[in-house]
Amino acid sequence: MDNAHKQAIIIRGAITAVLVFAGFAFPLVWIAAAFFAYATFQAFPYPEPETPESMYRTRQSTVTADDPEWREYFLAACESPAETAFLEVMIKGYDLKPEKGILVGGEIELDMQTEYKPYRLDFLVNKWLVVEIDGAEWHSSPEAVERDGIRDEFFRSKGFAVLRIPAKVVFQKPTEAVNRVRAAIDNGRPAQKVAAKAAPISVAKTFANSMSAFEKFMDDVDAHVTRKKAIQEALGPSRQTFDTEKIVINSGLENARKAIALEDELSANPNLRTHYEKYDAEFEALLEGTRSKYDGGQRATITISPISWPKAHPDPDLNETIMDMHFKLNDDRTRYFNGVRQEILEDPRLSPHVRSHLETLGCHSLWKEISTKEESSSLEAFLKEIEDEGGRGAQKNPPRS
Repeated sequence: MDNAHKQAIIIRGAITAVLVFAGFAFPLVWIAAAFFAYATFQAFPYPEPETPESMYRTRQSTVTADDPEWREYFLAACESPAETAFLEVMIKGYDLKPEKGILVGGEIELDMQTEYKPYRLDFLVNKWLVVEIDGAEWHSSPEAVERDGIRDEFFRSKGFAVLRIPAKVVFQKPTEAVNRVRAAIDNGRPAQKVAAKAAPISVAKTFANSMSAFEKFMDDVDAHVTRKKAIQEALGPSRQTFDTEKIVINSGLENARKAIALEDELSANPNLRTHYEKYDAEFEALLEGTRSKYDGGQRATITISPISWPKAHPDPDLNETIMDMHFKLNDDRTRYFNGVRQEILEDPRLSPHVRSHLETLGCHSLWKEISTKEESSSLEAFLKEIEDEGGRGAQKNPPRS
């Protein structure tokens, strides 16, 4: 990282710190602080990509060529007869000898059972050529082929080359197996990714660029806020209506379920019913007296505005979004009412309790909608009606589906 780049990062960091402190007095300034913090982070250069040499761990061993049993040591690490046969032919073909935990000879280095998380390699040649010995039992099924493909692509993306040799080649034509390794080495190492050098940043320019980017950032924020506000103004009343409807109906259903459960319990215990009816009458009398004292005996009611079609917005794209969201709201509302009707249909005992609850709250229209399923109309028919009436239909309630 050059000095100009460092100075640019320092300037952005200083601006971020100033804005953070200013945000305690003016909270909206924290938006600017967040932007400059992100810009400072982006200014740091990407680290150099790792090479295969720096990404794998070799097997640790102190075995040397002076040890008469060094071959047995390496052959014992093989995990299949095919791997053992391949290692033997490679030792012979390249006159390999142990050196610092790997086998070296004939201008190649051969490591085996090398760990590279999340995988472990059969063999690794010259630190970049992965050699896998594939037995038919473990590598011939469609699932195994797919799994091997994912594994190979993983290693290629990390800068390795991959060579797969079938076990039958190792057993039947061992020289061919060595020739395939030699051909892969002659073909050359894959091109390594080079990190792009960041262009020097002018100290004088960095502040101007940051301010320009910040202005665009704030414009985007303003546009987003304006869009959200327009959607809220258009759909807020309808959403509030639906939320209120759900609260009122859900409370009615809950009261109905409790009433039915209580009735079942009282029916099972006549003595309990006698005591309950006595105390319930006394409680109701006390409640009526309290209500008469404080509200003149008038029960509180809830007024729920009907859902209406939103006004057209001058922005065509935003207007389309509002329309889509409004129709989705109506779809959700229709599904909710259908669910309530279905629950009452499955247990008719709920009906009188829910009706009494809604009518007591002054929500007669809600009970009417629950008890009588209206005919649905399609969006296409609704839009045609708008067109036929020259747009006057846009003031009507949207269709329910």
